Amino acid sequence: MEAVNKYVEELRVAEKELLARKADIEAQLQEQLRYVGGRSTREVEVWLRTVQEVINEAQRVANEVSKGKYVSLLNVGKNVVQISRDMKKLCAQGSSIWSLVVHDAPSTDLTDIVSHSRARDEIYNYLLGQKVGMIGVWGVGGIGKTTIVRHVYNKLLKEDHFRKMIWITVSESSDFHKLQNDIADTLSNDLLDDESTTVRAAKPKEDILLILDDVGPNFSLEEVRIPEPSANKGCKIVLTTRERKVVQKMGCKEVQVALLSDDEAYQLFLSKVGEDLLSADPTIQPIMKEMVKECGGLPLAIVTVAIAMNGVHDPHRWNDALIELKRGSDVLKTSYDNLSIPERDCFLHCVLYPKDYRIPKDEIIEYWIEEGLLAEMKSREEMKSEGHAYLQRILDSSLLLGTNGKNIVMMHDIVRDMALSLIEKRFLVKAGMELNELTNELEKASDVQKISLMDNFISEIPPQMSPKSTKLTTLLLSGNSLEEIPESFFSHMNALKYLDLSRNPIKSLPNSISNLKNLTSLLLSECENLEEMPSLSKLVDLKKLNLEKTRIKEVPQGMECLVKLWYLNLRFISHLEEIPRGLLPNLQGLQHLAIHPTLSRPEEIMELNKLETFEGRFADLQDLSKYVDFLWKQSKRTIKYFILVGKTVEYKLYSCTNYVTIKDCNTEGSRVLPWNVEEFGIEKCNDLSSLNGVSGLQEATLLRKCRIEECEGLESVFSSRCPQLENLESLVLRHLKNLNVLVAYPEPFLHVFSSLTVLFLVKCPKIKILFSTKLRLLQHLINLEQVIIWGCDQMEQIIEEEEEEEEEEGILSHATEFTFPKLKELGLWHLPELKSICSTKGVMLCKSLQKLEIWNCPKLKRIPLKLDISFDNVKVFHHPPLKDIKMKSHEWKSIEWDHPEAKKALLPLVRIM
Repeated sequence: MEAVNKYVEELRVAEKELLARKADIEAQLQEQLRYVGGRSTREVEVWLRTVQEVINEAQRVANEVSKGKYVSLLNVGKNVVQISRDMKKLCAQGSSIWSLVVHDAPSTDLTDIVSHSRARDEIYNYLLGQKVGMIGVWGVGGIGKTTIVRHVYNKLLKEDHFRKMIWITVSESSDFHKLQNDIADTLSNDLLDDESTTVRAAKPKEDILLILDDVGPNFSLEEVRIPEPSANKGCKIVLTTRERKVVQKMGCKEVQVALLSDDEAYQLFLSKVGEDLLSADPTIQPIMKEMVKECGGLPLAIVTVAIAMNGVHDPHRWNDALIELKRGSDVLKTSYDNLSIPERDCFLHCVLYPKDYRIPKDEIIEYWIEEGLLAEMKSREEMKSEGHAYLQRILDSSLLLGTNGKNIVMMHDIVRDMALSLIEKRFLVKAGMELNELTNELEKASDVQKISLMDNFISEIPPQMSPKSTKLTTLLLSGNSLEEIPESFFSHMNALKYLDLSRNPIKSLPNSISNLKNLTSLLLSECENLEEMPSLSKLVDLKKLNLEKTRIKEVPQGMECLVKLWYLNLRFISHLEEIPRGLLPNLQGLQHLAIHPTLSRPEEIMELNKLETFEGRFADLQDLSKYVDFLWKQSKRTIKYFILVGKTVEYKLYSCTNYVTIKDCNTEGSRVLPWNVEEFGIEKCNDLSSLNGVSGLQEATLLRKCRIEECEGLESVFSSRCPQLENLESLVLRHLKNLNVLVAYPEPFLHVFSSLTVLFLVKCPKIKILFSTKLRLLQHLINLEQVIIWGCDQMEQIIEEEEEEEEEEGILSHATEFTFPKLKELGLWHLPELKSICSTKGVMLCKSLQKLEIWNCPKLKRIPLKLDISFDNVKVFHHPPLKDIKMKSHEWKSIEWDHPEAKKALLPLVRIM
């Protein structure tokens, strides 16, 4: 029995580690999807699914062992030990997952340029062919190499040609040993630091694509121990570089991204500056062509100049700009000069991030606020709006790149070089340089104002080191390995305003921080070893304090003195036991408060008249409901934005759109939904059999959107009357393994779903019928615009008709018409048992249908659409609005249409996949 317990203990340790790794990857995935957009990669989807399956099996086996079902060590060895090994293997694989999402390409996209399209197709064809193992993409900086390769990368991800795809941005300053480890880990090679260089030359596995972006002249595959690929090994490499000699030295197949031709350059310029300028004043055209010529065929320069001249109609201004270009003025510098002074300052602060950093918009705007780059206004929301306006103008100038996702901006290498040249003496930027120790420049830079050393590997600060600059206002040391900071380090930083020490394993802070009287921002989030804080009583100008995920046991001394504080984050501090009574009301400047509600008192929070945002955590639904009811009733004039988060509940209320999400809650209880909730989501609430079990739903008269995911016990969406559903506009159902029907109520629903416009049904394996005429649902679905059904393994029929009485002999019944007057899109994906959309006597009247997609529905033989088809001599026409039909080739051939000429009429609309 002792041996059995040992195996079970090993199982639990492995399970704990795997769960932690799973949580990390899920958090990273959600963060990337939130900011970057796109979709999760197939690799991470398969990994997460496999992890869940193994964890479920581990729990099952552990339960059986605890009940004494295993009587022999052999059985334990076959089950417990094997599962432990599987979990350890998955944990290791989790470390090697490089790409979590398919990234969007920068919005300054050049895909319509012929030469770029040609280069993209050339790279793609080489990768799918058998003769080329290594491709070198080269061209001058700003020509679009990375964008081209990114498009190829995304296309290959969607098509699933490679088992693993890895994207690494390389720079000349990279630590080759670390780079080698990163690549080896990513390729799932178990290499040890003390292995010889011969052993470290590991062989990548089959079907791997490795992309090395921005390779410099000193880089070599041998030095980082990447074996030279060949086409027959199933491993291929693509590298991008500015220098042709790098491509030649490595023996790559060359793909040159050439400068634009005169015609391409001119057309690109016109597309950005606006062709209406020429129609307004044709005399501008020769000046325009001269300006394009001065840009030298470089897309980044062309776009930047065009955007700068957009809307300029005065020929004299065009002449002046041309003269400046001919004098050799830097195109990017000209664009920078066109910004207002505050916008320039905001732009230059983006250079404090590491190279190729994907900067979240909200994060950079928060930083501008705390740095005092935005004028102080009455509310934080007004300042954020001003920050977004600044950011948009910088994006419009082409000095920052947006992405197709809404929340990320990036800085091109060339733009970053220009920005660094502008702040050379004022800023010291060594961010993301993989430094292991502080640079000596720190003490020598006597006039430096901003220092960024974020995202390095700095583990210690020499005892006597202290920057001597009396002008230093900003110090960014986040994302390093610092465990302690010498007392003398801050001794000369009398002007310091912004200090970021986040994501360091610091255990305690020096008392000298207490003397930084000009400090306005102190960021210590995710310093997970930090237990003690010095007194803050002298930091009377402090406006932002972030202590999230620290280990402090009590609030810092002197917090009651921080009367100017407008941002306070005390979330996820498990060792903090209480907040002294009367402390929060003393902080009357607070606009953003994040705190565990059990540490606070609702009546004290209500005294904070400037509060705009409140974040909190709750242990159970009862605690949540009491707090929400109190806050919502009492706070309409003050608090605009709630985020109430807990182990069982994530609950969000927005001022414009009230949104509530409940997660991992398996207990029914007191009232949850506020009466004016507009969007509602529920996830992983396994004891819920229908939404009628959610308290407060009957009173949610403004509910517009509903999303249900991974609720294993859910058998029907609604099991009894709920009049509020007349207003529901969107219903999204995902991964509901026991869902049988949408509604399970014996009497007809009056006007249920009468406002519904969107219906998504994804991975619900037990549901067989979507709509049944028995419940009189169909007559109310007059507003449906989009219906997508995907991966429902047992779905047999979309519309089920009531059984009719036997027809009298010789009398034929008329066809039943099902009318969906506003339906624009119908998608049926991966439905292996779908036999019909409706009965053989039924037809669908969809006069607004624009898009029809049918994919992997092998048993579906008929499309019952009532079509408007006409003839013109020998030609057959289908009348609008149907514009797009997407099917597999064999499905298009096998599916029948009621109208005999339908296939001829619809063929021009079909996209065969």
